[in-house]
Amino acid sequence: MKRRILKAISLICTCVMLLTLAACGEESQDNTGKYIVFKFGNDNIYLDEVYIYAQTTIDEYEKEYGNDIWGKTIETDGGIEMNVEEMARREVISNIVQTKALIAQADEYKISLTAEEQAQAEQEAEDFYNSLTDEQLKETGMEADTPSRVLQENALAKKIYDHVMSDSSAEVSDEQARMTTFYDMFFECYYEDDFGNIVVYSKDKIAEQKQKADEAYTSIKQQLSDNPNLNITFLGHTNSLQYAGSHTMSKDQILESYGQEVLDTLYDMQDGDISQVIETENGYHIFQMTYLTDEKATAANKAELTKEANDAYFNNLLTNWVSKIDKDYTYSKSVNTDVYSMITFN
Repeated sequence: MKRRILKAISLICTCVMLLTLAACGEESQDNTGKYIVFKFGNDNIYLDEVYIYAQTTIDEYEKEYGNDIWGKTIETDGGIEMNVEEMARREVISNIVQTKALIAQADEYKISLTAEEQAQAEQEAEDFYNSLTDEQLKETGMEADTPSRVLQENALAKKIYDHVMSDSSAEVSDEQARMTTFYDMFFECYYEDDFGNIVVYSKDKIAEQKQKADEAYTSIKQQLSDNPNLNITFLGHTNSLQYAGSHTMSKDQILESYGQEVLDTLYDMQDGDISQVIETENGYHIFQMTYLTDEKATAANKAELTKEANDAYFNNLLTNWVSKIDKDYTYSKSVNTDVYSMITFN
């Protein structure tokens, strides 16, 4: 999941939901009675501060996935299935750590809030504090100055983030980002059995598929003489080819899926061109180029690759900052789950 800088408190004020709080042991409190969720460096991160971040995260999750998302599992960017509540809990803590690490760089970068920015954060914090019920104030131990501090820290963190990211040299060329759209009339030489295993056709069946591909190509050449702008998509339906279809892929994806010969063939084609029959380990193909450079898909891929490069740049900085502030910090070891569980995400 993406890390999020805490959004404006006005977003929270539009949808303040009651987070159910449960009992927790006295050993997780400081000498003033405030509950500590975790320590980061020399700072105690208290329940009332975490509550503010949790409000925002809950709102974002429900807007993106729906109000019934809690209790379900979702696949992360790394392809791992995780319980939504656990993922949200980790994101809340991650956002706090990121904010603390960023504001710790304020002196180095000589960045501070203007009087106007500070006043705006204070007003939003006041609105938020006044929107809480007496029950919420009591259960969270919300102090009057906590929302103001949190909102000012987030405003400052965003300014520092924007500054450091202005130094990112991430550049992705159009060629690196190129996405190609083509039609693959595919005469497969395998089938999938009831257990999901790939079974190669018999030699006779493979020869039959080769003959079908050759006949299809002969038919295409004949039709091209009458219609130079022939679109062969309909022939895939005519031949009942279940795996025929259009694909939009990057250079690396084509190479991984089809191999070097197909990649070279496709990159030598122009829009509308039709290839000869090409054999791969999976069967026989006739390709028609739709867009050698699919501009819309290329632009989207370029944006994604640039984002990935920027994320890598920032994450490297963040890792170093966190290590200097608290070299022993980890979510699993640092967070007091008993205290944190006082906040429920449903």
